[in-house]
Amino acid sequence: MSCTPQTNDASNKQAIKIIASVFSGDGKVGDFGWMITQAEYAKTFFIFNDNVSQFKIHQDHPSDPSGCSIGGGNAIIRPYQCKTPPQAGGIPTGPNFIGLTPEVKQMIDAAIQAIKKGIQSGGYDCVAYSSNGHGGLGTSIFKVPQDVKTYIVAQINTLSNF
Repeated sequence: MSCTPQTNDASNKQAIKIIASVFSGDGKVGDFGWMITQAEYAKTFFIFNDNVSQFKIHQDHPSDPSGCSIGGGNAIIRPYQCKTPPQAGGIPTGPNFIGLTPEVKQMIDAAIQAIKKGIQSGGYDCVAYSSNGHGGLGTSIFKVPQDVKTYIVAQINTLSNF
């Protein structure tokens, strides 16, 4: 699952490759903490599942170190969103989302805008996110409503041609 960018035939511009990565154990593909340190992923921007409080801290106060601390699950790579250029960005997945409310949608949209800026600032060719292996978002820490997961994956997929 290496990062080989795709060509968008319509514009002859390179499209960003979206990698739906499935966690299958430590120290191998799917382990974002390991992948982000490997040379073959140097041009890959990683999207991790974030909690609302640390997502908001990073969005509102980027210099606050608590918005850059290591988290659980794939948020182990949260510190990489605070590098220059960032190589990771969080997308809020909970806790306690009841569905795709206007507030949840607004947070996800803000995350996607920040992710776009991160991708552009680092000139990344690929974007990796945690997948459940069936086209959906992989989650383990929070119980995320299906409409939220569907919306997040749809928004991530728009990153291929922005």
